[in-house]
Amino acid sequence: MAEFVVSGVVERLGKLLLQEANFLSGVSHQVEMLQNELKLMQSFLKVADTKQDESDLVRQLVTQIRDLAYDAEDIIATYALKVGSRGVKQCACILGEGITVHQVGSKIDVIKTRISNLKQSFQDYGIEKSTIQAGRLSSLTETQREQRQTFSHPEHDVVGFNDGLNKLVNFLLKEEGGKRVASICGMGGLGKTTLAKMVYNNPKVKQHFNCCSWVYISQQCQRRPVLEEILINLLSQSQKDEIQKSDEVDIIKKQKDQIRKLDEVDIINKLYQVQFDQKCLVVLDDIWNEEAWNKLREAFPKEATNSKILLTSRNQQVCQHVDPGGFHYQLQHLNDVESLELLEKIAISGRKDCVTKTKTNVEKFGKRMIGYCGGLPLAIIVLGGLLAAKQTQDEWGDVLGCHFPEDFEIPTRKLIRMWMGEGFISQIQHEGEREDTMDDVGDRYLRELVQRCMVLVGKRGLHGRIKTCRMHDLMRDFCVSKAQEENFLHFTNILSMKQCEVQIGKVRRLAIIPKSGDNYIEGVKFKEYPYLRSLLHFMPSRNYSQFKESCFKKFKLVRVLYLENFNKDNKKLPKDIGCLIHLRYLSLKDSNINKVPSSIGNLRCLETIDLRIHSDDSYEPIVPNVFKYMKQLKHLYLPYVYRVRFELELSNLSYLQSLVSVDPKTIQIPTWFKLSRLQLLKVRINKQAQDATQILQILISRCPHLEKLNIFKPIKKLPEAHQFSPYLFKLILWGTNLEADPMATLEKLPNLKLLRLFGSFFQMKNMACSERGFLVLQTLVIGFCDNLEQWRVEEGAMPSLSHLTIDSCQSLKTIPDELRFITTLKELEIKHMPKSFKDRLHEGGPDFYKVQHVQRMVIRYSNEFLHI
Repeated sequence: MAEFVVSGVVERLGKLLLQEANFLSGVSHQVEMLQNELKLMQSFLKVADTKQDESDLVRQLVTQIRDLAYDAEDIIATYALKVGSRGVKQCACILGEGITVHQVGSKIDVIKTRISNLKQSFQDYGIEKSTIQAGRLSSLTETQREQRQTFSHPEHDVVGFNDGLNKLVNFLLKEEGGKRVASICGMGGLGKTTLAKMVYNNPKVKQHFNCCSWVYISQQCQRRPVLEEILINLLSQSQKDEIQKSDEVDIIKKQKDQIRKLDEVDIINKLYQVQFDQKCLVVLDDIWNEEAWNKLREAFPKEATNSKILLTSRNQQVCQHVDPGGFHYQLQHLNDVESLELLEKIAISGRKDCVTKTKTNVEKFGKRMIGYCGGLPLAIIVLGGLLAAKQTQDEWGDVLGCHFPEDFEIPTRKLIRMWMGEGFISQIQHEGEREDTMDDVGDRYLRELVQRCMVLVGKRGLHGRIKTCRMHDLMRDFCVSKAQEENFLHFTNILSMKQCEVQIGKVRRLAIIPKSGDNYIEGVKFKEYPYLRSLLHFMPSRNYSQFKESCFKKFKLVRVLYLENFNKDNKKLPKDIGCLIHLRYLSLKDSNINKVPSSIGNLRCLETIDLRIHSDDSYEPIVPNVFKYMKQLKHLYLPYVYRVRFELELSNLSYLQSLVSVDPKTIQIPTWFKLSRLQLLKVRINKQAQDATQILQILISRCPHLEKLNIFKPIKKLPEAHQFSPYLFKLILWGTNLEADPMATLEKLPNLKLLRLFGSFFQMKNMACSERGFLVLQTLVIGFCDNLEQWRVEEGAMPSLSHLTIDSCQSLKTIPDELRFITTLKELEIKHMPKSFKDRLHEGGPDFYKVQHVQRMVIRYSNEFLHI
């Protein structure tokens, strides 16, 4: 973790040197030297991070270098921002804090001295740069390795593995050319190693292979120790028949000594050869990444041999990388029956005196308990071990009453933008000057976590992007524990805050999670947390919370501020929010704030700002014209309803990717300016405004790479098809009240895959889709359109449609006859439609022939669903 923090700071200091060169001119040389010192410190941390368990002193040293890196970034970034903001109107708190070149230089010198002292301390504890580079220092002591080593014998009763066991054994016994690798993949706790042990110890496998080797790889894979261990195991077994039992120990010891004297190339060659000469099975347990396999691959034959490899990994991509043509077995969670069986086995294990009582308790409490385990064997084993010491129903009831964190679906866009705010994501430049957005990079990070089975996918978008994710309770508990152990993030209420103040140093990230009705934020003494980088206040919806007027100036280093569902008594956002000059992410979504101060113009580092605040009917918040100063802004979410005194100037926002809840009449875009990076646009037209067709056309034509477009409230006419971005794949119209059928325009959009039409989206009674229209459309939703009576579809239209929903269109008589020709249609949903409409679609009804090919049809009757 510390190495990751320092590498991030090194990268961000490099960016500051490039982007803020003018403002760092007096100290740029010292900043560059400091950056180089931190780069050298990374070498020490590669090993120190893995040695924290050995010594409290090493752990303290690692904590110090992490804090030191943050301190360095805070000093330099604050100086650059304050010097750079002199041309911008500043709030009083900034004006009163002068900082000179001399002061910054002195602070940098102090940091460098601290680095020198820490390097000496690392060397005193045997962590030297030269040792690391030579590869002579193991990332774990021999004792630790023995403790973490997994062995090939089973540890406990197992459940639910018979199918996987049979498939894996059958694959390993087949002598097919080129089929040499079997892999077991799944999230931590699913039982990958347990299943591998069952395969390894299977009598058929033992009989088939002459020699076998089980080796634990671990996160820090070191090639030579791993290859030595495999070679020693294979050679000793291959020669077993040739040596006397009494001489076996001495001969194996001599082999070990000889092998350890060989250079690495000879070890690789010998291991390679023995797998050709013998039928060998090598188990590589717990391969973390592709890099680990790349270190080992030269020792394993690529040609067809009778030897096989069995590996386990959390990362699906690793399994594919090792052998795309191999056998990949994906472990699944246990079902309820299997979970109960395993729980009973573990709870009864070793307790013959109370088997009947335990079975009774399993029957009474088991089903509710395993629900919290989510089918994860490790979680069930831990729970079963806890219950093994419990006898009475009251004791089991007490366990059931413990706190189990509930699954919570996390919107990935929100998560990724918080990562951006913290500086965890970097922009990636490709050849040809094509640039991935930070959201693209964040998506890749998230997919890697999914591949490692650390994060579970919730919902996916139309293009397969992950829209929501969640964590298994066991993984979440582990991450929370690790984050607090390494002083990365603190989950807290007032009591736990007071407790942690004594135990830890600088609190950088704070998540306040109150229960309903609690007002923890009022008791937070922010002046005692001046180093906060992230403040996350998860307020339950519609709860009251008091945020004092002067709080923001107490934590001026904050980069991420999450205050959704926040309610304030006077409904005014404090002016001193302008002191947060480092702020990258600000969310006030669904808060009751009705006044946005102009001081937010000081937040020139902002990348994401979400102002979708609630407003009363009596007062529409005024949004100040200050976004023009936020040149790094990528995602701008305006209030649902708002007013402006001066049009919002957006021509400086060349990085803008999302513009949400915007009224086109409230913004100013010069004729020469294009929102060339804008991908998401949500337009809200003031219902009292006159026709906004022309200004909407202008706005849309300025967005050449737009991918998603939502239009709310009335307009008379859509832009012409050629005025839309050719990249547009998602379009929502709600209450647009168009004067003509929009299908004639929309069916020409070349990449439109999802179309949702809600409310009175047009004034006509008839709607038509032409032949060869909507060539790539996959999802169509038509809802709450009372005036629609007839919908005609010509044969050849919508050839790719897979999902159709018709919801609350009370005047629509029947579905189009031509739906019977759309063979791609997999799902049809009919919701809140007249009974006569729905009855026509049942088997035997007059319209059944139109939908009989549809794989799944859902019809809602009142509050019930009928699946056909």
